[in-house]
Amino acid sequence: MLTLTQQQLSLKNACVQFMFAYQQRNVERMLSFCEPEGLVHFQPLGESGTGKIGELGKAIWSGLMDAFPDIDNTLDAAVAEPGNAVRCQVVIRGTQEKDFADIPNKGKHFDSDHIFIFHFNEQNKIDSISISWDHADFKRQLS
Repeated sequence: MLTLTQQQLSLKNACVQFMFAYQQRNVERMLSFCEPEGLVHFQPLGESGTGKIGELGKAIWSGLMDAFPDIDNTLDAAVAEPGNAVRCQVVIRGTQEKDFADIPNKGKHFDSDHIFIFHFNEQNKIDSISISWDHADFKRQLS
């Protein structure tokens, strides 16, 4: 039987708390688990989806919560990985009420699988987040 170290449990707990803050639409609380200068990469957005957690991450999450005021998530799995990393499988859903990025509001709902890979520094703060999802399907559901 595989047992997790106390460190791995602590990192997984921080990810669960991050996702819970996301579920509560509390960006400031989400950011409290992160190094503001850390890197976030919203993979499907390419180079324009890469930036600082405290800037780009905050802007995108705030924009999502504004455009999808009922945004919600379900954390299906959080798996500790080597090198102070945790991989989370998350379903994110919501109903669009405002235009978001290049997606005009049509009042439609989305339900999308996401993978978040969190990396932690020595102070147990998230210093990197990589997020992937099927962006074409996300846009299709909203059009």
